[in-house]
Amino acid sequence: MHDPADSKPEQAKEVGRTLTRERRKRILEALASDQRVLASDLAARFGVSEDTVRRDLRELAEEGLLRRVYGGAVPRSPPPLTYAGRRSKSVEAKDAIAATAARFLRPGQVVFFDAGTTAMAVAAHVPRDLALTVVTHSLPVASALAEHPTVEVIVLGGRLLKESLAMFGAETVDGYRGVRADLCVLGTASVHPELGLGVFSHEDAQVKRAMMSTAAEVMVVAAGEKLGITASYLVGPLSLVDRLVTDGAAPDEVTRALALAGIEIVRG
Repeated sequence: MHDPADSKPEQAKEVGRTLTRERRKRILEALASDQRVLASDLAARFGVSEDTVRRDLRELAEEGLLRRVYGGAVPRSPPPLTYAGRRSKSVEAKDAIAATAARFLRPGQVVFFDAGTTAMAVAAHVPRDLALTVVTHSLPVASALAEHPTVEVIVLGGRLLKESLAMFGAETVDGYRGVRADLCVLGTASVHPELGLGVFSHEDAQVKRAMMSTAAEVMVVAAGEKLGITASYLVGPLSLVDRLVTDGAAPDEVTRALALAGIEIVRG
């Protein structure tokens, strides 16, 4: 004869699974609406512990439904765009960042300029009377500075990656390692308070590491939407970054964490 008491544990488990599914559905709905969720807010909303929410976020991330970030989660990062596609994104933010970043350039410096649309915007803001030596693997950066009256441009060799309009490979890496720069203007796909800088390409990560390794100062230029998220390939820890120039959309909780890591935060 079946004992009803035997089914109670299974019923409780099923109720728990149902509540978990419903909670995770609502987490994804909140993420779609707000584009960012915090574990502490979700715990208060659902009346559960932050450990429970963090487990939800971890398992949703493993399913590819979101990307975990410092303190919570953001939507899963889209695949990287082509150079032309990236150039049309966050145009006003990049221009503000670039104008601010250009103020840190000093006469006579040797400056590494990264490939990428934000670094390109900084190149376009170099004052016409400022004398610099620019070393870059970016064709757009070189083109932007080709007619500058007082900037000497050194373009490094390598294999041309057409979607980035930039050189990559061992020759590019060796080229950067052979120069001691005063400043490195570095773009990035992500800035995470715990994981550091990230990009979507292994080759890009290698070149960026070489740039950072021989520069006296590293200035990262990144729109606020790139802060607090992660990308596939680690470039390096935050300890290698001296300054971050970003825009008004940068999340306050992330910039506070970055400042605590010793990075100078400047908003354009």
